[in-house]
Amino acid sequence: MPHDPYHKIIAQLNALVHLDEEEQTQVRSSFEPVHFAKRTVLVKEGSICRYMYFINSGYLRTYYVKEGLEVTNHINCPTGFITAFSSYITGAPSYEYLECITACELLRIPKEKLDTLFVNNHKWAEAGRIINENVVLYNEQRTRDIISKTAEERYLQLLEEHPDYVHHVPLQYIASFIGVKPESLSRIRRTLQTQG
Repeated sequence: MPHDPYHKIIAQLNALVHLDEEEQTQVRSSFEPVHFAKRTVLVKEGSICRYMYFINSGYLRTYYVKEGLEVTNHINCPTGFITAFSSYITGAPSYEYLECITACELLRIPKEKLDTLFVNNHKWAEAGRIINENVVLYNEQRTRDIISKTAEERYLQLLEEHPDYVHHVPLQYIASFIGVKPESLSRIRRTLQTQG
């Protein structure tokens, strides 16, 4: 059976709102399959982000540069949606980069087309609402974790929620994502290995 690049997104959306055949056809006609090599930057600081991406395979991150250092503020994997949200929503220049950590197989949709789907179909609007609520809840939890958990607790949580990250995401990105320097993450990993 040939590879269907739309299988995962249709399954994901069906888990939120049931799509009939016509709505599944809308998915296929609205999202464009794209492939990118490892380290491809999809959005640069100062550029306008015009697409929402759905991840079929691969790992991506958003990051910004502070005092010459890259700060990873988000990592995502299949079957998530990712974009440079501030720029995508407002149309303003992005303060962050969106980069493929690995080779990626994605589906993308321009903002105007997604907005039209939201306006013209209540199921799309409902799916968008649920996804946006989940993004807000995730960001709220992440902020709480950065404030209230130790670096070791944040790393253990990442291992529990995304054990695949350590196999696909460079450790310096993971360190930045959990808010520590790479050498601190190395110490945490050594400590955990001696305890385990």
